[in-house]
Amino acid sequence: MSLPSRKVVAVIGVGGMGLSAARRIARGRLLLLADYSTDTLEAAAQSLRNDGHDVQTHAIDVSDHASTVAFAQAAAAAGQIEAVVHTAGVSPVQASGQRVLDVDLVGTANLIDAFYAVAIPGMAMVCIASMAAHLAGPFPADLETHLATAPLARLLDHPLVDASPRTAYPLAKRGNILRVQAAAKAWGLKGARINTVSPGVISTAMGQEEAKGESGAMVRHLVEGSAAGRMGSPEDITDMVEFLVGSRSSYVSGNDFLVDGGTVSGQRWAPAAAAGA
Repeated sequence: MSLPSRKVVAVIGVGGMGLSAARRIARGRLLLLADYSTDTLEAAAQSLRNDGHDVQTHAIDVSDHASTVAFAQAAAAAGQIEAVVHTAGVSPVQASGQRVLDVDLVGTANLIDAFYAVAIPGMAMVCIASMAAHLAGPFPADLETHLATAPLARLLDHPLVDASPRTAYPLAKRGNILRVQAAAKAWGLKGARINTVSPGVISTAMGQEEAKGESGAMVRHLVEGSAAGRMGSPEDITDMVEFLVGSRSSYVSGNDFLVDGGTVSGQRWAPAAAAGA
């Protein structure tokens, strides 16, 4: 069966990082945008249309498996999917711990499965994880195996999957990384690739909300202790996403890319360096 000839980019989550990625990688392609907030979705679509992009919009609830399947199938019906960028998520200042698990952990697993079902040769998917997954570890081996390989229906059924606000977010983001690693082989058999990007402190609406909230002091500490000494921009993340969905990364799959301005390395080694000074 022949595929539609139109080349398609699908972006899930159209906040700061999603909108930046969409604007960069969608040139000359049909752009399918999906978001939970219809207001955010329509504002992003209008901004991109004003720039000359051909945009279709789809409301989505990534925590609902049927919703993700419907979007993936719509993308496949629209043409040849070349890139999928998943940036949708919530932070602990925006939602309860349970909602973080439902959206950030289960939602990402839903999308990985939904787009695997329609994957074609040359397609690349990038899921946004977080440096929180690197700062919080290590996680027990049995928990990591569960996060990587458990069936969707049982993904939250582990005694160490904790919905408390302090642990749900890093656990969910670690789960994103592991889930992608475990999926890479199957994707490769279809000629497709999948990776994660773990941003540091990024100046998006979510990042600014974190900086102004109860964790503001910690956010400032992380930024000041980083090698870059600044917050990142959505474009910093888009630079990596653009590489990972492009042809120059054809030998790259099943990996996580930490784009954090040296924050994690600063947290790991700064105390030792200070002690040795």
